[in-house]
Amino acid sequence: MSKTVLVLGALGVVIVAVGAWLLGQPSAPEPPHFVSDAQRHEWVLDTLLPWMERFRERYHNVPRSDGEFLRWLVIATNRRKALEIGTANGYSAIWLGLGLEVTKGRLTTIEIKPDLVREAKANLKRAGLLERVVTVVEGDALKVVPKLTDKFDFAFIDIGPRALPFVEVVLPKLTDDAIIAVHRPPFEGALSDYLAAMQKRPEWLTTVVQTGAPTAIVLSVRVPER
Repeated sequence: MSKTVLVLGALGVVIVAVGAWLLGQPSAPEPPHFVSDAQRHEWVLDTLLPWMERFRERYHNVPRSDGEFLRWLVIATNRRKALEIGTANGYSAIWLGLGLEVTKGRLTTIEIKPDLVREAKANLKRAGLLERVVTVVEGDALKVVPKLTDKFDFAFIDIGPRALPFVEVVLPKLTDDAIIAVHRPPFEGALSDYLAAMQKRPEWLTTVVQTGAPTAIVLSVRVPER
């Protein structure tokens, strides 16, 4: 048997395997007609988000318990103007958006990859949050954030283990009572530079919150002046 036949045979196996993988991906659930926001919220929590959670590893989304905590935090502290860096497919933006719907606030979320921007917009539209509560901005956050004219009272950074440059570019855009939440991946040494930098800022109080997942949320709040 020639090498050409072997290569073609192997290529055929790969094509079949990829095709089977693609066919095995369930399509996104489409929202029915809702008679109330409460009914929509129930569908998002019980249908849309669980579907998205099936692909969490692919998009490096926060675990559900972290998402629930972010929604709770937004509501408990009455956040009104939130900024997210690292939209991915919109999973955490939906959790934040659900919280901001309660507080009558808004979220600006930034994603650099065009294909993820499209996916995020589609998912946020299914959740009934796109544009009404959440605005998706495509671009490099390090370049986009300095151009934003708004001030934010909440910032969620979900950019991987090296978040410090993104937090630094966000700091000038925060209100005096702002909260910074940074997603810490379950990697050894993740956010070590960020934690060290925040320890050198006495005006910020930083703690690590774990919701039962291997990941964590690093929270920072500004210490009121006395």
